Amino acid sequence: MNASSGVTVQRITGKIGAVIGGIDLRKPLDEGAASTLRQALLDHGVIFVRQQDITMDQYWAFMETLGVPMKEESTGTDHDTPQDVASTNLTPTRYATATWHADTTSLAKPPIVTALRAVKVPSFGGDTCWSSMYAAWDALSEPMRRMLDGLNAVHSFQLTLDRLRNLGALDVADDHGQPNAVEQIHPVVLAHPETGRKALYVNETFVTRIVELDHLESAAVLAFLFRHVERPDFTMRWKWTPHDMAIWDNRSVQHYAVPDYDEPRIMQRIVLAGVRPGEPSRLAPRVRSAA
Repeated sequence: MNASSGVTVQRITGKIGAVIGGIDLRKPLDEGAASTLRQALLDHGVIFVRQQDITMDQYWAFMETLGVPMKEESTGTDHDTPQDVASTNLTPTRYATATWHADTTSLAKPPIVTALRAVKVPSFGGDTCWSSMYAAWDALSEPMRRMLDGLNAVHSFQLTLDRLRNLGALDVADDHGQPNAVEQIHPVVLAHPETGRKALYVNETFVTRIVELDHLESAAVLAFLFRHVERPDFTMRWKWTPHDMAIWDNRSVQHYAVPDYDEPRIMQRIVLAGVRPGEPSRLAPRVRSAA
């Protein structure tokens, strides 16, 4: 068993990211260690655990210490099992994710957490960047915060579908759970249900317009916000090595997968079942219903 006193949390930047040490995910986490991890995720937005050469069953069991795992958002269910998760070569669709985003905010209930484990990485390139939406919100002027707070934005999967089809990834686009990814409306500013902090909740991959503004106003405000979240002040960059695992809070960070590689980049991805943005949700061990 991992003792919570042995878990270390080393910050990466002043705004986002931490490396977790002192755990071996081949073994069950005790509640103290799991609690430390959950708090680190809330505090730093994205956490990293190195050298986790684990089975899918072990990966899944670890994710159950945080919530309800699913194979992915669009077609996943809370009845998924480790056998439903695929190891995926992300190289063919790498340009489709080369925009800043939180995961599938086009869904009514976007995942609260995403985990990504590296199986095979390119000899160079293929880094991922993360940005703190807390820091992005805090850096806005008071007049801008007053204007944005209370507005709503339209999130649509169509932007990603169009991008995939333009890249020639027709099979991926047609099978990407579109029936469950219809247009949704979410708040522009999200009050995090666990930390209480406010975070920007608009991203270039899925957001098409702000509901309460006219077309030109919406386009101008979104263009500013999409560039604002990219500021180096709020961001960090991770160079993957095999068996690295990244876990991030989809409610408070965005990420960007850098597409500067041609070799296979094989990853295993698990998400935690979500709720409607703004509804109560907590990182907590999965509670299974009685059979």
